[in-house]
Amino acid sequence: MKAENGEIKYYIGIVALAAILVGVLFITSTQSSAVVELGDTVQVDYTGKLPDGTVFDTSDPEVAKSAGLYQEGRPYKPLSVVMGAQSVIKGFEEGLLGMKVGESRTLTIAPEDGYGPSDPTKIDVIPQLNDIPATETFEFEREINISVIQFNMTFGTDYEVGDIIPIPDSPINITILEIGETVKFSYNMEVGDRIEGGDTMWVDEVIELNSTHISMKHDVEVGDIIQFPDRPWNSTVLEVTETNITLQHNPIPDTTIYTTVQTMFGPQQVPVQVHFNETHIIQDKNHFLAGKTLTFEVEVVAIEKASTESVGIE
Repeated sequence: MKAENGEIKYYIGIVALAAILVGVLFITSTQSSAVVELGDTVQVDYTGKLPDGTVFDTSDPEVAKSAGLYQEGRPYKPLSVVMGAQSVIKGFEEGLLGMKVGESRTLTIAPEDGYGPSDPTKIDVIPQLNDIPATETFEFEREINISVIQFNMTFGTDYEVGDIIPIPDSPINITILEIGETVKFSYNMEVGDRIEGGDTMWVDEVIELNSTHISMKHDVEVGDIIQFPDRPWNSTVLEVTETNITLQHNPIPDTTIYTTVQTMFGPQQVPVQVHFNETHIIQDKNHFLAGKTLTFEVEVVAIEKASTESVGIE
């Protein structure tokens, strides 16, 4: 009887071991056979390069350091891609299809499958030597009426008729003429006035003034350095005539600035790539990878199937 019990236990052990082996083989088979499909969530390590081999992005911190791209505080980890969600460029997503966990590929992506062709309408070219008018004429209303609410938001509330107050962030003063349902005021400007400070880049002299227009002359001298508020470079005055001022825009290394554009979703900040060549300044609003053929070295680290089954490298 004891012998029979021993044999039963022996066979039960054999069956259990076989079941474990089958499970291991099934899991191994699943891991080796699962491929990336639409709907899957894929974790992928990557390094992106330009045609000359320059690395422009990577998930590997050591590659980032050697390429001079390392950013403190940035998490360097596999990129999560939901296949079919179009969260990455088309060529990158399509290149992952059919890959298995642990598999590596080199993806070569043409511009049409990447960040698109470069759009020439998004590129502004400015001569480094640039003439601007020495005098400018603007539309001008000497006396203005605005709502009390708008006036109070701009100037405050503790004012009376006859008060002379400065315009915020401006060297110009105004005189309050009437206060009622609206506030009427006039600009305190006369021919010969010199306006400086505030956001002005130079001293402006009022040379003509009437009820509808004002003409101002820019008072600059050869050798003056001018800093325009919306430009990262400065400019040197090379020549001054009665009609024109000649500026030399001083070169700076390639940089990115941001400008505000109006879109259907409201104002948005758009990056602009600034580059100086020998004769011109190129301001490019295209994505910095637009028009370029890209190479990505990728490795699939894990696959989460659309059915939530997860497959990855242990």
